[in-house]
Amino acid sequence: MTVTPDCMPAFSQILSRGFQIEVVCGESIKHVLCDQIGIDDNYVEERIQTLFLNGKAVDDINKAIVTKDSTLALSAAMPGIAGATMRCSGRYSAMRSQISHENDTVRPNRRTDRLTVKLFNLIAKELGPNFLCSGIWVKGTFFKDFLYSQSNRFRDGCIECIMG
Repeated sequence: MTVTPDCMPAFSQILSRGFQIEVVCGESIKHVLCDQIGIDDNYVEERIQTLFLNGKAVDDINKAIVTKDSTLALSAAMPGIAGATMRCSGRYSAMRSQISHENDTVRPNRRTDRLTVKLFNLIAKELGPNFLCSGIWVKGTFFKDFLYSQSNRFRDGCIECIMG
């Protein structure tokens, strides 16, 4: 789908609800983000402050392994004590030990599969366009509902749509 730049904010709904990309599973989150997707190491270290793998907060992106059917949620720093508690290796991370991802000790076989990604706040704004330009998968029914819910201004900004 090719759209004009003023249509990009509408895609935040898709970015936060979740979309799929193809990656080689059986690798660490850091390897997937930096080496496979191509996000700069410094951006991952400095900007992405909160990560959830399958609904559990992650502290060590070098030890948390992406597996088949994983969901990875990425966020910049969130405000308040809740944000401080969820921050990757943050001062208050011990307060969430029951909902933290435990470091993986066994690496599953490496294989290409789809990873569900969810992007929030500044991360969606900054990385979202790159994911969209590279190509993502979303459920057809969700995408149909997304398109029907858009304004005429959005539709006027759609230059091309190829479905496959």
